[in-house]
Amino acid sequence: MTAKARHHKILTFLQEHSFASVQELTEIAGCSAATVRRDIIDLDAEGKLKKIRNGAEKILSPLVDKSPGMIGFYPNISDYRDYEEADLIAKKAVELCKARDNIFVGEGAIPFLMGKYIIDSNIYVFSNYLPLLTYLITQNYPHLVVLGGQYSKSQNMLVSPETHISYQGRFLIVGGDGLTEAGLTKSAVLTFVEEKKMLKYADKVMVLLESDKLGFFGGVSLFSLDQIDIVITGQRADPEMIKLLINNNIQVFLV
Repeated sequence: MTAKARHHKILTFLQEHSFASVQELTEIAGCSAATVRRDIIDLDAEGKLKKIRNGAEKILSPLVDKSPGMIGFYPNISDYRDYEEADLIAKKAVELCKARDNIFVGEGAIPFLMGKYIIDSNIYVFSNYLPLLTYLITQNYPHLVVLGGQYSKSQNMLVSPETHISYQGRFLIVGGDGLTEAGLTKSAVLTFVEEKKMLKYADKVMVLLESDKLGFFGGVSLFSLDQIDIVITGQRADPEMIKLLINNNIQVFLV
């Protein structure tokens, strides 16, 4: 089998399974482990997959082989504690939005995953989170408003000094690093400042958070519990924290 044919088989398998071990790929490609490892190295260099220990994972972003400067710009599957849970959380967030809703989307790995579900919707997205915006642009998604400003490479976002008094949306959708009785916390101060600005334009705040972050403090307090309307998290979330959220009139969705 030619290298081109092996590469096609490897990439097709990863699109369906997200992760693959070297052993799995030797069976798929019908070649030795050494050959598969060389193929993984070549495809990683081209930005078509991500090389991980004893295997490979698919790239979440559009293929970047023609734009090598974009490699590393998007989150990778290995950046998630539980990719499957994060993906379900992102999917539920989009399902809660109605056609023609205006939504403000903050920075974060789970908000990024909303992109592949947004492209099949008629939602208007307002954001300064460049990985999400760039992904939607590459998918020819037409309903975007870029909240402009100075580019911050460290956070992959645009920092805007001005306010946008004419903007109004149904949801502000944000991630975070922890959620306790004190509210949602986030470690990135710059992100904190920008998402605080967006709050004034949204009717409700929707928090997307991995289950293992509930009950843990993760940095600067972003929103108190009385500012949060919806939390979407995983089935393994601490039951006591879920009870606390419900008692504070927060709608909780477990996925």
